[in-house]
Amino acid sequence: MIGIFSVIEKRFLDYISSISFTKEQDNILNILKLEHTNRVVNLSEILAESVFNTQEDYIILSKIIAVLHDIARWDQMKTYGGFTDIQGDHGETGAAIISRNDMLNGIETKYKQIVLTAIREHNKKYSGKYDKFTQMFVDIIRDADKIDNLYIEVENYNNSDKSLKNILPFSGEHRLSQKIYDNIMSESVSDSKDRETIIDFKFFKMSWCYEIKIPKSIEIIRESKYIGDIYSDISNPDDMMIKAYEKICEYLENRIT
Repeated sequence: MIGIFSVIEKRFLDYISSISFTKEQDNILNILKLEHTNRVVNLSEILAESVFNTQEDYIILSKIIAVLHDIARWDQMKTYGGFTDIQGDHGETGAAIISRNDMLNGIETKYKQIVLTAIREHNKKYSGKYDKFTQMFVDIIRDADKIDNLYIEVENYNNSDKSLKNILPFSGEHRLSQKIYDNIMSESVSDSKDRETIIDFKFFKMSWCYEIKIPKSIEIIRESKYIGDIYSDISNPDDMMIKAYEKICEYLENRIT
């Protein structure tokens, strides 16, 4: 497995470079997806090391999953002008792109299936339906992806050069939807289709804490203080928002790592 990550990373970069975009689209992809991919690779390495210790092949496999996990986002931007899973789940589409372009050549067949499974599952609600070994790779990419999306919410949302506001399809109403609130209070994650407002979008992301599986991931989220930073961006929170935030904080504080 030594050296194969660089080979597959090059295949990924060659693939996304082969698609033509406007300058604005290219900027969005570089800021929101290529930089995200690079950070998820680094996070996946950290999480894999916490799980697999010195088993280098498994750490490299986790990085391969990470570098490819959002490959379908470039196709979405080209086809739809933005990031939407309405026309097709980007995890499923990504796995199809990888298979169609033989991007995993050089990897043992049993590991190819793990890569494709992890990419298909990385953006779905948690199922835990795979064997323990496969599930560990699914958990690593899901956790790493969620951690970095919390980072993006904190670092990019109000930055004029990196703002997400122009691509969020949500209402600017200052309210937390009942479904999002109810799920948070029952320590579960809502369906993405339940999001109606930008406030929902923020609380939906914060509620991902309930699906984080790897102890090191919980440590990172606690130390980063992303949840508090996201909440602090909400002006004049009402009682529902306050209770939902306190519930998530209570869960994080009591979660055993």
